[in-house]
Formats: sequence, structure tokens, C-alpha cells
Amino acid sequence: MSDPLRLLSASERDRLRPVTPGRGLEPMLATLTHDRFSDEHWLYERKFDGERCLARCVEGRVELLSRNGRSAASAYPEVVDALRAQAPPDCVLDGEVVAFDRGRTSFARLQPRIHLASADRARRSGVPVYYYVFDVQSIDGADVTGLPLRRRKALLRALLTWRDPLRLTAHRNSAGEAYFRYACEHGWEGLIAKRADAPYAPGRSSDWLKFKCEQGQEMVIGGWTEPQGTRSGLGALLLGYYTDQGLRYAGKVGTGFDTGTLQALARELRDLSSSTSPFTDITPHPGPGTHWARPELVAEIAFTEWTRDGRLRHPRYKGLRRDKSARDVVREGPDPDR
Repeated sequence: MSDPLRLLSASERDRLRPVTPGRGLEPMLATLTHDRFSDEHWLYERKFDGERCLARCVEGRVELLSRNGRSAASAYPEVVDALRAQAPPDCVLDGEVVAFDRGRTSFARLQPRIHLASADRARRSGVPVYYYVFDVQSIDGADVTGLPLRRRKALLRALLTWRDPLRLTAHRNSAGEAYFRYACEHGWEGLIAKRADAPYAPGRSSDWLKFKCEQGQEMVIGGWTEPQGTRSGLGALLLGYYTDQGLRYAGKVGTGFDTGTLQALARELRDLSSSTSPFTDITPHPGPGTHWARPELVAEIAFTEWTRDGRLRHPRYKGLRRDKSARDVVREGPDPDR
């Protein structure tokens, strides 16, 4: 459709505002909850295990930006090409770039693509990616963030021709609990529950909620241990998250790596080596084989639960994140010290 805004009623058009020139792009973020519910006033979408990206299309030019504003165009050139080929009305889209592993979206599978600065290398990587779009911030110079989510989705559906690698994110109405059970049974990350009448509000919001099947979150790497036996590179990563008091130790992770990943991490961490611990609370014993690092790297970690003393139980390394600052990493859910 050349003008999706024609779908709007006169009263809805009155709610539109011109896009502010030079406005920075900031995504709306979901809040973790452990309450699962079904509600006719909410929509439920699949939670993807990929890289959140905003796409800005202006006069035939396409920018693809990560959550912290870094260009992701070289890592996912086929997404940029697909958007440019359709030449939609000037718009800003919100979605997630994903790769699949045995039918499941996999952040680890995306790793060979996520840090590439060469579009040619990305195309030759052998890892196909898809851009699942679930929202829209603006269309043809009009800021649509004040419209209810259901109307924004109607506009989004009409905005593009949905063929790979561009995919419209499906959603279900009302049956959140049944859909969540389905998600966990099929190995998904979980669901995102969204209030159907809510506007798009950049930043963390309780109008978008995360239902997670497997617990997981970003953690800051504050050190490492030496490898044992035949293992190379490093033994385990020392992890933490920020509180008002500083970087709190959350345990170590020694699984989820292949040999190449261990060696690459060891090289990066050697460059960040520090003589002092970055952790402000009780730290791992600084004995032989323990090394500290400046807390700059952020890792995605899966785990089964938090222990009573604030440690991760059965953690598993999934990959490095380049789209989030270490200082922004906090514990999702209630902090035992608060």
C-alpha cells in the first residue's frame, strides 16, 4: 500500500504528530515478570533470541541500528537490501534480527554474523538471517507512536510486502497462559506480552512484559580463571551485575564454549587485564589461576535459577553482546539487597 495512513480514521489522524527532525531512535523495552496471565486487552508475541534492531528508511536510504545506536548494516546486508528494494514510505521499524538452529532462534547461531564489519563476509558466512518486525515508530513523516498497538500493527501489515528475509511478527490475542505453555514446550525463549491499547514509549515499560521459559540475562565479565587439563584459552568467566554499590559478583560460567570461542575470549580479556578486582562485594578467592579484567565485556548467560546467596545456578555461556553497555547491566527481577 502506497499510503498506509489511509487506514486511519479522522480521529486517529488527529493524534499523529510530525516526526521531530534529528530525533534519536530509542526502542521500547519490556520488563521481566514471573506472573503469567491471559487478558483480552493484551497481545502475546514470540520472544526472539536475536539482536534487536531499528530500521530507518528515508528517501530510499536504509539504516539498520542496534539497540545502542550502532550500525548493523554490514552484519545483515540482506535485510538492508530487502528494505531498500521495496522503497517503502519513509519510516522507522522496530524488530529483531534472528538466526535459526533446528527451528529455534539462537543467539549463539547469530554470533558469526553479529560482529562483522564486512558485508561481503556476512553474505559468505553461511548463516541466513531474518528480520522479524513487530512495531513501527513513524510513517511518511508522521510519528505514529501515540496510536494504540493494534492500530500500529495494522499500519505495519500494510506497509511492506512480507517476504524473506522480512517477516511480520505474528501474535495471539487473549490466551497468554496457553501460548506460554506452547512456547516453552517448543523450546522458545518465551513470550512478550503487550498491552493492546498502549502507545509506543521508548525505554523500559510495564506495558510490555517478558515471560521467560529459560532464565537468562546479560552479565558483565569481571575476570577469568586459567584452563585446566587439555582445555585451552581459559577455564571459566567470572560474572557480575551492577547495583547501587557497584559490580556484584554472581558466580562463574565454564560451559557453552567451543575451542575457538575460548581462545578469542582469552585474547580479549588479556587486553582488559587488571591487577585489582572489579567486584565490590565478596569476590572469588584471588588465588593462583584467577585473573581480573576491566568490566567492559557483556555476555549473554542462560541459567536455571538464582541461588539464595545471589549466584547463578547452572549457568551457560551463549555469546558476547555488543549492543549493551556494561554499566547498564543490572539483575532482572528482584535484587535480594533491595
